[in-house]
Amino acid sequence: MSGSAEKRVGSIRRRIVLLVAFGMTVIGSMAMSRPVYAEDRAVDTVELGTPKHVWWETDTVGKWSSVSKAHEYQVKLYVADFVDRDEENWRTIDFEDESMTEAECVMSRRTSDTSCDFSEYMNDLHSYFFVVRATPKTSELAYVNYGDWTASQTVDFRGKTVQGITEGKWRNYLEGSKYEDGDGEFLPGGWQLIRGDWYLLDENGYRLLGWQERDGKRYYLSDTDGRMATGWIVWDDAWYYMAKDGSMQTGWIMDLPGKYYYLNADGTMAHDAEVDGYVLGSDGLRQ
Repeated sequence: MSGSAEKRVGSIRRRIVLLVAFGMTVIGSMAMSRPVYAEDRAVDTVELGTPKHVWWETDTVGKWSSVSKAHEYQVKLYVADFVDRDEENWRTIDFEDESMTEAECVMSRRTSDTSCDFSEYMNDLHSYFFVVRATPKTSELAYVNYGDWTASQTVDFRGKTVQGITEGKWRNYLEGSKYEDGDGEFLPGGWQLIRGDWYLLDENGYRLLGWQERDGKRYYLSDTDGRMATGWIVWDDAWYYMAKDGSMQTGWIMDLPGKYYYLNADGTMAHDAEVDGYVLGSDGLRQ
């Protein structure tokens, strides 16, 4: 082979090497820049928990504690008249139980709130309880699982009559809410019985909310609509018991026959402790 021919072959070889190297670089770059799709990533499944507390704030308003990472909840209201409920474990609900399969569900709703007003679905012919669970949003269904159902205690609505002022409506202002009766007059300050529920109005007639003290007694008024609470409530992750007149209780109480609980001086329920020689369980019930 002549010298000129060898030069041409060498030149061709160098070009081939450069082209191969360039092609490998391009292929590698394409591989590195390939879009990463959702199926390429390992997505951790989120298991939603259950509300720690579920209770009736008033006869018709149910509340529950928030669940971590939950943005929505599903809540259902049931007629309890013929449901065989476990009074000791009322939070547990067995949908396979024969009485539950026959139970009447009168309301089902999804909500982002941690409370629900059932008043429009309740009447004086039945007793009721509600169940609630944390639910994923539609956009989260691929990686978030539903939480377990948990139930409230039963509230007996039979025989409840609408007493007090039955005409009129609440009027909302920047300073708060006032009640205008059927004659167009605003109610004065003090306790007012409106449509069967007690409310406390300040000296200007505005509805009060939250903890209030009157005549040496403490009361809790719903932080959503101001209704006076009775029975068990949860506030700041602690249980309290309000008597039928709405006053906060302390010391020993018996909310059901044979069911004793002890309430500290600040009203919080004692639990996992010994009081007056009696052992209190994690649910506060005297052993």
